[in-house]
Amino acid sequence: MTHPKLIEVLIQQTPRAMAALLIVSVAYCWIFINFIPHTLLILWLLLQVILVICRFYNIKMFKQYLIEQAQGRIQKQKTLFIILNLFQAFMWTTSSVLVLMYAPQPFELVSLVIIIGIITAAVLSMSTFYTAYLVFFFAMLIPQIIILLYYGEPQHYSLAALTFVYILAIIQLSKSVYNGHLLNIKTNAKLEKSVEELHKLSMIDMMTNIYNRRYFFKVSQDLISIALREKSKLSLLMIDIDYFKNINDTYGHDAGDYILINVVKEIKKVTRKSDIFARMGGEEFSILLGNTSITGAAVIAEKMRSVIENTAFNYNNTVIKLTISIGISELNDQHNSIEELYKQADKQLYLAKNNGRNRVVPSV
Repeated sequence: MTHPKLIEVLIQQTPRAMAALLIVSVAYCWIFINFIPHTLLILWLLLQVILVICRFYNIKMFKQYLIEQAQGRIQKQKTLFIILNLFQAFMWTTSSVLVLMYAPQPFELVSLVIIIGIITAAVLSMSTFYTAYLVFFFAMLIPQIIILLYYGEPQHYSLAALTFVYILAIIQLSKSVYNGHLLNIKTNAKLEKSVEELHKLSMIDMMTNIYNRRYFFKVSQDLISIALREKSKLSLLMIDIDYFKNINDTYGHDAGDYILINVVKEIKKVTRKSDIFARMGGEEFSILLGNTSITGAAVIAEKMRSVIENTAFNYNNTVIKLTISIGISELNDQHNSIEELYKQADKQLYLAKNNGRNRVVPSV
């Protein structure tokens, strides 16, 4: 299966290759207009134009099927690409035969130079499909060697011998170009992956796989601005695991990490996809609830508290029971920034912990 990036390179190169093909075709007609019957030249040039139209249709379909990720249809277009290249090779072989039939010597050498130029230029535009290029290459060149041998003169034999050397060189060149494309694709893929990982590191807490404190404050302010503009409700939960230090001291820090990860998993079951859930540090978490009043937030918070209280966390065959405390704040005229919401929710969390923990403040 051909890598999609290689197909994209082919799509990019084809317009220039087809423009060059038309220019060379017109040049061929101009060179041999005094030798080859005009009807044959016009017919030959018309078929070249049809070939160019078909190639543009081919890359249009490649674009569409790449977007749709339709591998079966992409393969059919690749087959069409090979057929069109064989047709192109047939057309240029025909051009050489016309020169052989109607033009005097040494114009067959002019025809050979044109063919060599087309094959060499095609390395850039076609070698992304390496096998297809080899088919095109030999379909173009073998008839030229036969024509040289047909003339049977010393200079033609010499050119035929040089052509064999050219075959080896151009195959090596096309392979190098193909490998270069693959190397660029792999390098870019690694670079994109590195950028993606760096971006993830800048916004995700790697232990719990939820947002980190920095990203939480950044995205929350944008959501608050939208809520203020649209006059919609918005609430913030501050969550703290009760007596978390005791868990670390009793069972070890690995157990503490296990609790953090699994508490997050349990809380996620109660959250919505639109909620912004972040680890603020240590055992403290925040959740920004869009389109949610403080009453609705209290109901959600109580569900979270109940889920954690009733979950038996099994660490190395040891059942650990724990609870959480939650403080809530609501977006209003007094608390209209993420900093104010956070400060107010933190005050409520402090009250929850001072009043015995395992509770939501304000409660339903």
